[in-house]
Amino acid sequence: MRYFNTSGPNIPKEHYTLYRKKLIQNGISLIEKKRYFTIWAPRQTGKSTYFRLLADELIELGYKVAHINFESYRNASLESFIFSLTRHLKEKWGQDYSGEKDLSKIFELIQIHKEGKCVLIIDEVEGINPKYFNDFLHSIRNAYHSREHHCLKSVILVGVSNILGIISDNASPFNITDNLEVPYFTEDEVFELLKQHEKETGQLFEEKVKHNIYRITAGQPGLVNGFAKKLTEDYPDKNPLTNNDYLKVEDWYLRIAIDKNFENILKIAQQERHFV
Repeated sequence: MRYFNTSGPNIPKEHYTLYRKKLIQNGISLIEKKRYFTIWAPRQTGKSTYFRLLADELIELGYKVAHINFESYRNASLESFIFSLTRHLKEKWGQDYSGEKDLSKIFELIQIHKEGKCVLIIDEVEGINPKYFNDFLHSIRNAYHSREHHCLKSVILVGVSNILGIISDNASPFNITDNLEVPYFTEDEVFELLKQHEKETGQLFEEKVKHNIYRITAGQPGLVNGFAKKLTEDYPDKNPLTNNDYLKVEDWYLRIAIDKNFENILKIAQQERHFV
């Protein structure tokens, strides 16, 4: 039985998941135009779930997609970074650069491959060690300029910060102008997500509860799933889930719980205390 997920990207077979067709088509359109672009937004907003669904669609369209998470590479050596990069490229693209120790040479070799359509997705891009981060971006930029002649058709950089704001020199990483926004859920999408639970379990949400979940969360995916998860776990045998049930969960969130989303808000608020 599927459930509401509040930790990491969704696995559609295990979690209630929105397939955001228009948004996925926007990503496909950029890739078909051979654009290199960014996806940046706060945590728990559905970025990872989105690009995993996008990757599945791209594979169906004949692309080879390598997805790499560099969250823990802030202090990693260049050797360790290249090992991870080349391992994923070998597994997902079938191209072996494991003997290379130079980033620019790896991307030069990528450009030798004329056949095929490859996509590289870099998640948690801010986690890359600053010592070689710019070299990595410049290597990508060099590939971007000749992308119509080689296999690397698109690079997607994913993170919580605007990539243009964390580059430490004056050069653009690859003359990038595109950022794909992954917006919060609309009210209709919140209703659609809750309906998946209703259909699969028979447990219903009162209409007012659905409206209130959207209202209190503003459609933020992590919080929407959090409220629904708490409701269904606290009242597994209640049918329907009423507004009184919702109000108890709301009170718990606002007075007792330290949710990941609120932790992030508090952390930033402390850093910007003078402004707050």
